[in-house]
Formats: sequence, structure tokens, C-alpha cells
Amino acid sequence: MVTYKLLIVKFRTYLNNLLLGTLLITILPNSSLFTLSLLVLSLSKNRRVKNYSPFPQFRQPKFKFKRGFKLNYLEKYPIIVVTMREPEVSTLAITERLKETHPELNLFPKAVDYLARFDHKETDGVTCWRSDSVERRSGSKIEGIGLFALKDIAPGEIIAIKPGHVVGNQTIKENAQIIRGSHQQIGKNQFLTGLTPEEVDKNLVGYNHSCDPNAKIAVFKHVPLAFLVTKKPIKEGEEITTDYSVSQSSNTQRIFICNCGSPNCREIIQPGYDWMDEDFQQRHWQDFPFFIREEIEDMRQMSESELKAKKRLLYTLMSADVISVLADEIERRQKELDRIVQEYPGNKQLARMVLRNLSRGDIRKFKDLLFKNALIFIKLCPLANIEGMGIDRNNPKTIKQHLPELIAFAKKIDWYFN
Repeated sequence: MVTYKLLIVKFRTYLNNLLLGTLLITILPNSSLFTLSLLVLSLSKNRRVKNYSPFPQFRQPKFKFKRGFKLNYLEKYPIIVVTMREPEVSTLAITERLKETHPELNLFPKAVDYLARFDHKETDGVTCWRSDSVERRSGSKIEGIGLFALKDIAPGEIIAIKPGHVVGNQTIKENAQIIRGSHQQIGKNQFLTGLTPEEVDKNLVGYNHSCDPNAKIAVFKHVPLAFLVTKKPIKEGEEITTDYSVSQSSNTQRIFICNCGSPNCREIIQPGYDWMDEDFQQRHWQDFPFFIREEIEDMRQMSESELKAKKRLLYTLMSADVISVLADEIERRQKELDRIVQEYPGNKQLARMVLRNLSRGDIRKFKDLLFKNALIFIKLCPLANIEGMGIDRNNPKTIKQHLPELIAFAKKIDWYFN
């Protein structure tokens, strides 16, 4: 009798699920089979599907798949639903790895407390952590706003920790206007970032670039965090900076003109390209994250022809990006001069002459750099594209004559390519 009752209950449950599935198909004719299967699975099997989201989960260094549930729909058409599980990264593992790989680091109690809360999912997974010894404020000679020391800081201190959504370069590309270069690379195709304007503001640590930095970025395999670590003694009131090119091998960061003012300033910073220079590699090998070291080792294993083809492609993209940045900078400076002249209450023609004389050196420098990179670009670019613009590779005069066309062509190249 008990068995008979159980069979009736199971049959009613099965019939209800069948009716539910039919209703869902009727109501949601445009739903994907995957989403529909998840709904049926979670309702009919009375199971919650963990971590299902159309967006990438933060705190996940890598998605891992566990064995899918097999749902026999009408006992005839099996549907396999694969769910995602989040790999557990314990606080102990992170702190031990920090101490093991960087024994010189000082991990203070508040940083350990943040890691514990992050590990137990008591944070939002996006807001960065900053030490009490630093603050983000105005007053930077580099970018106007920067990260400053509130007291003297010794070398080897962790002064900020950056979490975020772990995404690939395609997501960075699609959200470039929102992210605005605030992402941090933590793997060959892994980046930490916020994905909304509010998240980006919370996620931003706030340090600027310098060619003579006093801090660096430390990242570790399978740890979805980036650590800002001091390299030198930092005095109270001093701005905290890193070298952007040391922690980036992906050219998702835009090339820019440097304002650091250090004696060894490189003037044009090329994250995603600088690491390929052998002299740069020798100077910064100890500060490179693991993924740049691995990429350098991979390049050393390539055949001569493969290496030549890879470098040719990357240098073509680099020179195109430099041309675009320099052209924009020249245009920006000229517009700024025109704005000042228009706002000047006196003789505007005289003001224009004075300003042009004062800024002639800077604009000339940018124009010279633009022309040099144009020469590099036409040597690397396919001949058909160059001839189509009316440029003769052996005649520099034709480059100057058709420079606007060359700039427009360079801007069309996808600088997110990776």
C-alpha cells in the first residue's frame, strides 16, 4: 500500500513537472534551451543551481566544471546541464604563499583581516582595500589625483589589495569606456576590474605611473587579487607610483605620454609592448609577474621565423597605437591653445603668437616622434595598404604629404588585439 502511494506521488510530481515545462515553453518561446533547462532542473529536482549567472563571477581565477546533472525529460530526451563551481581559495593559502614567495613582505593584521573577510565572502568582491598609511587625494604632479603616503612606509609593505571581476580581454574591450584603464592584469588573459561606473570607482586603487616607481604589483597563480607592495622607503606626503609596463603584457592598456618627470623618463609608455625589449627585461626581471616571465620563456622557445612574425605583428600594433596617441596629443594641445586665446580679453592675435612661440618646442617634439613612428609603421605594414594611400616607402616626403591618411588608417587598427 505504501509503495502504491509513493508511485502515485511520483506520478503526480512527474505530471506537474511536465505541465510546468510545457507552460515555460509556451510563455518563453525565445528562451534558450540552457536557461530553460536550469529552470526545470532547479524546480523539478528541488536543487539550487549554484553560481549560475550570465555574468562572470568575481573571486574566480578560473571557471571549473563539475559533473553535470542528467535530466531525463519524458524518459526519452536526456538534457545535460553543466553548472559552475567556485574553487575555494583559503586565506591561509594566500598568506602562506605571500610569505613563501615574498618573505620580505610585511602583512599587517588589517590586511590579514581583509583577506579573511574576502575568503568568507563578507566583502562585495569589488571594493579595493587600502592601508591606513595611504590615501587617494588631489595634489599629484603626474595626473592631478594620486595615492599618497600618510606616514613613512618601509619597503616590502602591502599597502593596497585589489579584487574585482575576473574577466578576459574581450570583456575589457567591450567595457573600455566604463573601465577607463583601471583594470589590472593577473594572468595571460585574466584581468581584475569593475564592470559598472560605481564598481570601477570602488575598485580603483588610485596609483599613477612613474618610470622610477617606489612600488610594484604582486600577483599569484589562481589568486584573484593584486597586491600593491612598496619597493623603496617612502616618506610621508610622497606619491606612490608603479611602472605600468612591468605588470602588463596585454595591450589592453592604452599607450600614453608620461608626465612622471623622473630623470630616466621613457616619455612614451607602452604597456603590452615594453616588456618585449631585452634591456627592459634585464632591468625589471625581478619585478615581472609570473605570466610575463612565462611569456618571455615561451618566446625564447619559438623558432626564428615564429618569433619574427609575432614581433612584427606586435610592433605594427604598437606603432599604430603610438601614432594615434601622438596625433591626439598634438590636436589636444592645439585646441587648448585656441581655447586660451579665445578667453584672453586683450589682443587675441598677439596672444596666439606668444603662445605658439612658448609651446613650439613641445609640439615640435611630438611631431618629430609622430614622423619617426610613421616611418616604422610603413616599414611593417603590408605594401598594398601603404601604396593605396599614395605613400612611397623610399620617399619620406610622401609620408608627410599623406600623414592625415596614415593617421586615420592607424586609428582603425584594433589596439585591443591580443
